[in-house]
Amino acid sequence: MQNKLAIKIFAIVFGLVCLYQLSFTYKAKKVENKAIEYAQGDYEKEKYYLDSVAIEDVYNLGFVKYTYNDCKLREINLGLDLKGGMNVILEVSIKDIIQSLSNYSQDPIFNAALQAADQLMKNSQEDYLDIFYQEFQRLNKEQETLTSLASPYIFGNKDLRDKVNPGLSDDEVIAIIANEADGAIDRAFTVLRARIDKFGVVQPNIQPLENTGRILVELPGVKDPERVKKLLQSTAKLEFWETVENAELYSYLSEVNEELKKYVENPNEIIVDSEEIKEEVNISDDFSSNLDSLLAESSSLDSLNTDTLLNVFNPLFDVLGPNVFQNSSGEYQLGQGPVVGFTAIKDTAKVNEYLSMKEVKTLLSPKYKYVKFMWSAKPIDDEGQFLQLIAIKSNREERANLEGDAISDAIQDFDQLGRPSISMQMNRDGARIWAGMTKDASEKNPKGSIAVVLDDYVYSFPSVNEEITGGRSEITGQFTVTDAKDLANILKAGKLPAAARIIQADVVGPSLGKEAISAGLNSFLIALLVVLLYMIFYYGFAGIVSDIALLCNVFFIFGVLASLGAVLSLPGIAGVILTIGMAVDANVLIYERIREELTQGKGVSLAIKDGYNNAYSSIIDANVTTLLTGIILYVFGTGPIKGFATTLIIGILTSLFAAIFITRLIYESRLDKKKTITFSNRITDGAFKNLAIQFIKNRKLFYITSFIIILGGIVSLATKGLNKGVDFTGGRSYQVRFDQPVKTDELRNVLADVFVSEDGISMAPEVKTFGRENQVRITTKYLIDSDETNADSLVQAKLYEGVKSFFTEEIIVQDFFSDADDKEVGLMQSTKVGPTIADDVRKSALKSIFFSIIVIFFYILIRFRKWQFSLGAVAAVFHDVMIVLSVFSIFYGVLPFSLEIDQAFIAAMLTVIGYSINDTVVVFDRIREYLLIRKKLPMNESVNLALNSTLSRTINTSLTTFFVLLIIFIFGGEVIRGFMFALMVGVIVGTYSSVCIATPVMLDSIKKNKTK
Repeated sequence: MQNKLAIKIFAIVFGLVCLYQLSFTYKAKKVENKAIEYAQGDYEKEKYYLDSVAIEDVYNLGFVKYTYNDCKLREINLGLDLKGGMNVILEVSIKDIIQSLSNYSQDPIFNAALQAADQLMKNSQEDYLDIFYQEFQRLNKEQETLTSLASPYIFGNKDLRDKVNPGLSDDEVIAIIANEADGAIDRAFTVLRARIDKFGVVQPNIQPLENTGRILVELPGVKDPERVKKLLQSTAKLEFWETVENAELYSYLSEVNEELKKYVENPNEIIVDSEEIKEEVNISDDFSSNLDSLLAESSSLDSLNTDTLLNVFNPLFDVLGPNVFQNSSGEYQLGQGPVVGFTAIKDTAKVNEYLSMKEVKTLLSPKYKYVKFMWSAKPIDDEGQFLQLIAIKSNREERANLEGDAISDAIQDFDQLGRPSISMQMNRDGARIWAGMTKDASEKNPKGSIAVVLDDYVYSFPSVNEEITGGRSEITGQFTVTDAKDLANILKAGKLPAAARIIQADVVGPSLGKEAISAGLNSFLIALLVVLLYMIFYYGFAGIVSDIALLCNVFFIFGVLASLGAVLSLPGIAGVILTIGMAVDANVLIYERIREELTQGKGVSLAIKDGYNNAYSSIIDANVTTLLTGIILYVFGTGPIKGFATTLIIGILTSLFAAIFITRLIYESRLDKKKTITFSNRITDGAFKNLAIQFIKNRKLFYITSFIIILGGIVSLATKGLNKGVDFTGGRSYQVRFDQPVKTDELRNVLADVFVSEDGISMAPEVKTFGRENQVRITTKYLIDSDETNADSLVQAKLYEGVKSFFTEEIIVQDFFSDADDKEVGLMQSTKVGPTIADDVRKSALKSIFFSIIVIFFYILIRFRKWQFSLGAVAAVFHDVMIVLSVFSIFYGVLPFSLEIDQAFIAAMLTVIGYSINDTVVVFDRIREYLLIRKKLPMNESVNLALNSTLSRTINTSLTTFFVLLIIFIFGGEVIRGFMFALMVGVIVGTYSSVCIATPVMLDSIKKNKTK
């Protein structure tokens, strides 16, 4: 083998990189285990422990150190099905945006067009704005009116007068509205991202779904799903507040500190170490970089009215560093501006608790009776650990003088010095109020500030130098371009015309996640062990070599997943395990070729060389077709399908490297040392030799058998149909576990009396046993079309009402819906899919299957130069898809596990397609070889000989893969049982079709073409 040194170096470097990437997962887990041990089951103590070590070095490599936060960012991300949490897809209503931009126009043509668009959108996937415009034009024409979208009564209103003037055509106006709608979605994304940052979720994921108006939000480990839903769906609350100077409140804070000594127990330790703050916080000029000196020399600071000492208990100042700095003369002074101090994020709750105490509030002088305190939106240090506390001047109504609806536009700009800034324009009423606020602030000495507040967090508090009239302002500061763009979006978000509506939500309890992890790991280890033992049994020493390559492959897969930051979900684990089964195929192809060469009398060294060379073509063709299927799966799939595709793609690439190069290196080393190499044993040495099964002669029997099965399936599909999940129909699905076995028909009847629509129609849900007898899955369409923000809560209340009587011991609402780690009964998982999402899933599924078949057809055409080979392969794929669908239709409701058609089933179907093509291509490759070297034989005989010669590889690969899937099916848990069943059927059918369908169809089409 050429370039052995280069391959060795690459393998070593690749292995070290994977080890390096996986080490972060190990270190993060080690810290978390310590937190669990420290907390003894108390979640708040566990969270406090992790917060306290967030910026401490926990991983020292000598040349570089990593904090716990660094390790968490680099560890393998677990999906929601393994970790618990929420997956939400939100959609911003384009209709609400249009109405808001029109200033809620009462024009009859405009509103009639909106109503017509509402009806048409129920059965359409076109853009809502396009449908509205088409209906507006149609109604205008039918009623012979001359209504223009640029009319002052529609989009030519005062809010859009700078962009829409009466001279614009309707086409030009609709383009402006489309741009405004896109901007509204961008603003919604910015606001949602800002809100999610406040949840304190580790590794949240939020991303816009291109060209859909939708936003995907993933929040692993959240403990309060209802709070999350409420916050995500509410409209943005943007406010402008006057501020209070730090100097005016320092004496108050000192009094608070003294007062708290009466109520707060001395912990005999300083919670915030001033040295730690000095090192960890990059404090600005307004803050002291010598806080320890300030505290130590406080006796000389009589003017600051403080007796703060390092060794004195100060309840407030132990968690809130005051805004004090040392001037050029060495004197300590209070910082100017509204910032009264800074606090570690982990201590903000404690500061809030102190400042909200009744005893503390009474200390405020009448002048500052309505002062309130807010936190800065972003940390002030590079590590992201410390926030500023800003003093806000409130009022009796606790309502800002100026709110976000006054903003008509805001863009990121640059000031006169070329620094990023924000240019802001207000409407007429807003400009008037803004002028008054800026005038009051500019007349103060020192100059006052105005705080820009979104959802009760301060994003900016610029000082005001002069009164600003006309409503146009420029906000400057220490902004990056990204910061300025975000703040501009936030300012425009104050005019956010619509709330983001949840159209799909998956909630997975942590206990379900633990069960899923346990089931996944058990099935993984058992499947791996079976494959390792089988390879040793069949191939002897060569089996040990392939096992080494297989273990390297698994290590590489997880290393690559960690380095890419990919999310490992339960379907992802299934993808890894399936890859193990299919990775054996490359070794089997090589070994069978080597055994053939040895049979011809060649020496071991030459047999190995020729065996590898002759197997390359089949290996590359087989893996490229599966890889193409995986890529299509990734492009068109969503959620779990994409996770499955990711691991499949990585697994194919790493298994090729391991099977071809690592095994070859071991053999080369063995040969150099003159050691024995065996590729079989006494039992397997003559296996599958001299077979003469008449596949071609019996092809009509195969045709008839397949036709009968498919015909039965078509009848079942026409009469019985398929068990479509909520992914395809829309609805809500709940997984409920009881403390005793329940009868599904009785539970369904009770729920039918509970889920009743407003017009009195019972909406009986579907109730099925899910795994064990005390666990059910309840699927309902009740209120699925409701636009009410509390629809989810209403459905859950009905669900609880219906199921509570089926528990032997009374279960209260809190326990039923809780997310406790040790939860054993109650609501374990919930899923919501809106009708639009369900329609998207159907279309993406059809696209995936269609494009995979097209791509495979052309790849085989290019490789084999005959369209008949492509036809045979596509016929086999169609045959396999139809049989799997037939089995799922005929047996759903009969077999004791779920045969639901959902996104996971589509992933299974595409994997079946890839596997079937993989097998077919290997068979075709051998047929092509036999047709070239046995030209004197009749075509039928050559093809039949080729089929028999591949049986050893076909059966070994199929058996290995099938047993892997069977083990996952048995031990992998109910969540993926239907998914595994589809793959098991697909492997059996795919193996059968590659020999008994694809090859006969190819042969018959070639003969027919020659006859013509």
